[in-house]
Amino acid sequence: MTKQIHVVGAAILNAQGQVLASKRADNRILGTLWEFPGGKIEAGETPQTALVRELQEEFNDQITVGPAVGPTSVFEYDFGTVHLTVFYARLESHHFDLIAHSELRWCDQAELMTLNWAGADAPLAQQVAQADLKGLTF
Repeated sequence: MTKQIHVVGAAILNAQGQVLASKRADNRILGTLWEFPGGKIEAGETPQTALVRELQEEFNDQITVGPAVGPTSVFEYDFGTVHLTVFYARLESHHFDLIAHSELRWCDQAELMTLNWAGADAPLAQQVAQADLKGLTF
């Protein structure tokens, strides 16, 4: 049985309706691929609590978590099966101290699918690219 890894990501939106994409640092697993920032859900955490903690750890930033982008994405990598749930989020601070990433980019929805997304993130990026972001409230 392959290792089951439950992770959470943030589709962070800005006031202009752009979405934050983060590029994994070259020296990390899945290095150079784009993803929604986030990380593993620890024992006893809800996905939303994990997301708030991960964004604090990865960027030194506070977020407000909104609704899920869509169903959990399941993708089999050589190191295990990743179950990724992505939530829309808004930043409450803007430090962006990069720890796990080499680059951040604010993307218009049309730009999202021009990036080379990690396998688990790709279907969720597609959903964000097609979503009605103006109608989103949280």
